[in-house]
Amino acid sequence: MIQDFSNTFNGRQSVMVRPVAISGNQTLKKAVGVILLCAAISALISSVAFAFLLRSGLNNLNMEQSLKVNMLKTEQQLYSRRQRLVSRHYVSKTAGRLGLHPPLKSQIKHL
Repeated sequence: MIQDFSNTFNGRQSVMVRPVAISGNQTLKKAVGVILLCAAISALISSVAFAFLLRSGLNNLNMEQSLKVNMLKTEQQLYSRRQRLVSRHYVSKTAGRLGLHPPLKSQIKHL
């Protein structure tokens, strides 16, 4: 900007500022600056989005891990209950309670 001190009135100077035309080199520098600013903003936004997605994925992974542990515990409980129900002693005791003869060895199948 070029300042012009030629206009005076009432004993005071007024400053007129005239815009100066931008040369081609300065235009290129401004364009590169705008491009770099846009790249920095997009990098910041993508980093925040990636962090959010990573956190969300880790939360889902943790939730699925806890579900897996609960399912394994339930599976073990069901397996032990099944083993107890198909045991020869339990079947004989239940048959006696119902007034039936105890089953033969060939009648009880273990899977």
